[in-house]
Amino acid sequence: MVGIGEIGLDYYRDLSPRDEQMKVFRAQMEMAREHGVPVEIHNRDAHRDTMDVLRDYVGRIPAIVLHCYSGSPEMAAELLKMGCHISIAGPVTFSNARKLAEVVRQVPLDRMMVETDGPYLTPVPHRGERNEPAYVRHVAERIAEIKGISTEQVAAATTATVKSVFGISL
Repeated sequence: MVGIGEIGLDYYRDLSPRDEQMKVFRAQMEMAREHGVPVEIHNRDAHRDTMDVLRDYVGRIPAIVLHCYSGSPEMAAELLKMGCHISIAGPVTFSNARKLAEVVRQVPLDRMMVETDGPYLTPVPHRGERNEPAYVRHVAERIAEIKGISTEQVAAATTATVKSVFGISL
């Protein structure tokens, strides 16, 4: 086992009571602490509560990765100060992703990961189709464009980050 996730809170549709979600989330964080493994965090419309839990576990879990980051640049800055990693997905390619572009500008590559979040949130130019792993290159290309570097630099750095955080070799 290299990590636990994705775990967290989802208040978008409120299909599960929030107090029950919080109880389960804390239990999963405690399991990660006990096993000494990183976590990948799901946070949908639950920013305040997610941050409250993360603050309790910073330094007690080897690494915290925010999956498919959707928070503000200010929240990203706080997460970076806490030592967290931020994973960027398809929405960074959307034309209205100005705040997410700002997040990409501020997150150093050694604290960034890329993902598809398939089958959802398909990046442009495939938006509206079922997402698939091959489309992660569009996410990396957009990050490279925002940062003014090559896609190869993004790929190499984010791959190194994944290897380091999860203790794996590819």
